[in-house]
Amino acid sequence: MKFNLFICIILIISSINCSSSGESNETSTDNIPKNIMFIGGTNEYYAINSQNGQLKWVFSVPNGRFEYSTAFYNNKILYVGCTDSYLYAIDAFKGNLLWKFKTNEAIESSVYVYNNTVFFGSDDDNFYALNATTGELKWKYTAGFNISSSPVVSGDIVYFASDDGYLYALEQSSGALKWKYYAGSFFNSSSSSIVGNNLYIGNRNGNIYNINKDTGQLNWKKQLGSSIEYSSPTILNEYLYVTDKNTLYKIDAVTGNIIWQFYNSGSYSSSPFVNENYITVNSSSGNITVIDKQTGNTKWQKTVYSNGAEAVSTDGTVFIGGGGSNNVYAFSESDGTEKWRFPIKSITTSAPVIINKDGKLVYPSKSGGRD
Repeated sequence: MKFNLFICIILIISSINCSSSGESNETSTDNIPKNIMFIGGTNEYYAINSQNGQLKWVFSVPNGRFEYSTAFYNNKILYVGCTDSYLYAIDAFKGNLLWKFKTNEAIESSVYVYNNTVFFGSDDDNFYALNATTGELKWKYTAGFNISSSPVVSGDIVYFASDDGYLYALEQSSGALKWKYYAGSFFNSSSSSIVGNNLYIGNRNGNIYNINKDTGQLNWKKQLGSSIEYSSPTILNEYLYVTDKNTLYKIDAVTGNIIWQFYNSGSYSSSPFVNENYITVNSSSGNITVIDKQTGNTKWQKTVYSNGAEAVSTDGTVFIGGGGSNNVYAFSESDGTEKWRFPIKSITTSAPVIINKDGKLVYPSKSGGRD
């Protein structure tokens, strides 16, 4: 009887422990943020429910604009730059300030976080690496001109471009220069895409470059019709998608050969966002256009006056800021039906960053955080 009683007690304790473990895991899963859009405007940064367009929180600064720097989400913290020269670390759940770091000029570069380090560039010609927890400076590297192109980390190296015409590869732990490649003109907001050992980036001179990320040696470059300084190339299934002033291109990422091109008389003003089915891009005329990826034909088009803001598409929805109409929009990706709009006090917005319904982060093409 004593032995059987002992076994029963053990079984009861085991049952209690298993139940507690299950409840703990469920709570942990529920704490993962989902269905959130982060987007910036004039002196305000917003967190909005991506399913219904309801405001979650807003973070405000006295002066400055959040329309250029794309935020980076890491460990429940949102990191974003502002034209008031500060890099802000914001609680992604509550919207309160955790810390801020001051540079000497506006921050237009997007942010990349890796190995508890925040990487970004400033218009003060410096590239910064900060402790992601405290905001303390780890190191900085001075380029020859401002840095509005966004960084990306691959392996032990962080890559960024400067308007001094150079693409830089630095040791991410120390800031030591590994190599630099001279393209000869402004990169502006065109930022690197890395697939395997290949780094792709555009330039004001109208070239797309494929550079070996380990050595800095040119694999190939392709001259397009005009400046690519406002468009970051997106690579998917061995094809490269990018815009110059009037044309959207689909290019073989291995050879550099053009597969098709789509002309737009209204002028493109953003990087294309590409997923398995569609390409989403906006124009200076105010239209957002969704294009069939295989054929290059228009699926649908809406006028939102995005003023150069980029789109992100996930969960069957296209998200974009329409600062010219003082709204942020969510459209059905398949047919352009408006799902919701959120009013903002801004004529321009940053590109949105989405945590979708599955808890996956979705970044715009100009961000180093994109897939």
